[in-house]
Amino acid sequence: MKDLVRNEVYKLEPYKPITFNWDLKMDANESPFDVPDEIKEEIWDEVKKNSFARYYDPTSELLREALALYTNLNKDQIMVGNGADEILSIILFTFAGTGREVIFPTPTFPIYETFTIISGAKPVKIPLIKPQKDNRVWELDYEKIRGSFTKDIPQVLILCYPNNPTGNYFDENKILELIEEFNGIVVIDEAYFEFGGKSFIPYLSKYDNLIIVRTFSKAFCLAGIRVGYLATSKPIIDELYKTKPPYNVNLFSQTAAKVLLKHTRFMNEVSHKLADNREYLYNELNSIDALTPYPSEGNFILTRFKYGREEVYNGLRAKRISIRKLFDEALTDCLRISVGSREEIDRLIYEMKKILEGLKN
Repeated sequence: MKDLVRNEVYKLEPYKPITFNWDLKMDANESPFDVPDEIKEEIWDEVKKNSFARYYDPTSELLREALALYTNLNKDQIMVGNGADEILSIILFTFAGTGREVIFPTPTFPIYETFTIISGAKPVKIPLIKPQKDNRVWELDYEKIRGSFTKDIPQVLILCYPNNPTGNYFDENKILELIEEFNGIVVIDEAYFEFGGKSFIPYLSKYDNLIIVRTFSKAFCLAGIRVGYLATSKPIIDELYKTKPPYNVNLFSQTAAKVLLKHTRFMNEVSHKLADNREYLYNELNSIDALTPYPSEGNFILTRFKYGREEVYNGLRAKRISIRKLFDEALTDCLRISVGSREEIDRLIYEMKKILEGLKN
C-alpha cells in the first residue's frame, strides 16, 4: 500500500478522536449545553417540508441570506461548508499547492498543517514566543512572520483568532500591518469569535485578499451538525466555488444553522454562560500550585503542569474524563481543557486535585 499512497500523505498521522466511553467530555471544545428541544422541533418541522430524495440547495442561498444579516455583509461574500474544516480545505486547495507556501504560527490548530501538506504546499511554521515567568500571553513572532514573506512564491498566511490552543488574541494592529505587507491570501480563523467578540470582518471592505472563517460548532452548539462558513471578497468567492464540492451541505445542516440564526438570544446566553464558567475554571486551576493556566478568549483553557501531566491525563481517563493531550514540542507539559458546566468543572477539579495530591505522597 505504501507504494500507492502519495509520500507526503503516507507520512501523516490520522486525527485520533477520543473513542472511550466517557462520563465527562472536555477535549474537543464543544458546548456542554445542547440545543433546546423546542428549537430542535422547529428544525425538524422545517426539514420535513423538503424532499429527502432531491439534492438540497448547492449554494445554501437561504442560509447565506441569514448569515448576511448576522455578519452585516452581502450574501455574495459568504460561502457555506461542512464545518470550518471543509472551508479551510477549500481555501487551501484553491490557493495553496505544489510550489507554494502556507505560513502559520505554532502551536495552533493542527489541521492547517494537514491540509497544507495534502494540497502539496510547503508548511512554513513560525513558533510563537512562549510566555516568560509571570507573563501568561503567547505572542506572534511578527518579525519572523514578516521575514518569511516573499513575492517569488504564492503564499497563504493563516492566523487563528483567538488562537487554539493558547486561547489568546494576537495584536490587531500588528496583524493589520502584516496584511498590508503580505502579497498573498490571509485567512483569519474566527472559530471562537462569539466568546471574545473581536473580529476582522470590518476589514473585508479594505482588504480584498482577506478571508474570515467561522463555525456553528462552538457557541451555536451544532458540532454534531457540521456547518461552517467564510466571508471574503466576491472575486475570491468566485474562485473558491471552483473547488467546492457540489451539494456539500445537506438539507438538515443548512436548516439547523438557519433556524439557530433566528435564536441568537440562545447563542448569546450560551456564550455568556461559558465565559462565566471559563473564568471559574481558570480560577480553580490557578489555585492549584502544580498548574499554570493561560488566560483564554475561547471556550477552553491551556494549562501547564509543573509535574504530573501524564499521571493526570491517564488518571482522568481511568475516571472516564476526557481532556486534550497536546503533542506540539512547546506543549509537552500542557493539557487543554474545554469549558464545561459548573458541575463538570467541579468534578474535573476534584479528580485532578486527588491525582496531584497522590503524586506528592
